[in-house]
Amino acid sequence: MKPQLEHITHDIDSSILAFLFEDDHFTAPWHYHADYELTYILKGSGIRHIGNNIDNFFPGDLVLVGTNTPHCWINEKGYNDGVQSVCIQWEAIALQDFLNTNKELKAIKKMLDIASSGIKFRNSEFASSIGNRLNELLALSPEKKLIRFLDILCDLSNCETIELLSVEGNEFQYSEKTDFRTKAILDYLEENYQKRIILEDVADITHLSVGAFCKFFKKQFNRSFTNYLNEFRIRKTCILLQETNDKLSDISFKCGYENMSFFHRQFKKYMNMTPHEYRKTIFKSVHPFTN
Repeated sequence: MKPQLEHITHDIDSSILAFLFEDDHFTAPWHYHADYELTYILKGSGIRHIGNNIDNFFPGDLVLVGTNTPHCWINEKGYNDGVQSVCIQWEAIALQDFLNTNKELKAIKKMLDIASSGIKFRNSEFASSIGNRLNELLALSPEKKLIRFLDILCDLSNCETIELLSVEGNEFQYSEKTDFRTKAILDYLEENYQKRIILEDVADITHLSVGAFCKFFKKQFNRSFTNYLNEFRIRKTCILLQETNDKLSDISFKCGYENMSFFHRQFKKYMNMTPHEYRKTIFKSVHPFTN
């Protein structure tokens, strides 16, 4: 149940595709594409699926999706009240040089860099004002559309009430301030997450005591090592639930969980649903009209 690749075609005179979507329900399957996408829900409700995040959506929902990030919007079975959304899609390369050469726009660049997580703009009044401006953007000429859109991106990048949606997207990002310890930890987890991981062993590879390691990890990753390890394993679990038909018991074991009850508790804690419900939702994403 891998996401489907969508090829987006842009007009020859515009790198920004802006359109109003109207139908009985959302029709796009679980998919991804090379463009960024900003979507504002005008009408409709159901389930929004971005990366490993699954949540409800309602009118007023404003979300930015990064390049090659799987996503879809699904209406509940039997929903027939119609849906309406404003969607803006733009090529990553379209603004890349412009953002890289203008320091005044560094906040926009930073926002787009983390958009692979999926970003929800939580302030309802702010989202509504952006939605109105997106709607107005539809009728503009290509050059005015670009100028107006940059203004919208500027306001989005300065919004403080955002939520990063996908667990996968919350991975620690390397920076000049990180050192060999950070890379050693992440490499160790990637190689050993299927096995039992002992805190002392991870601390040893960083040449720190257990206490010093815990403080270092919390400072770098903004959560405890145990919480991060469980997030890491649940992330791997979600990938297997999406891409294989393996039994839950086999998947949990492959991801380092020796106890099924503990696995189910951890999955529900981080994903707000059971593994079975997650797989069922994934199937519905790929086959939205299957009973």
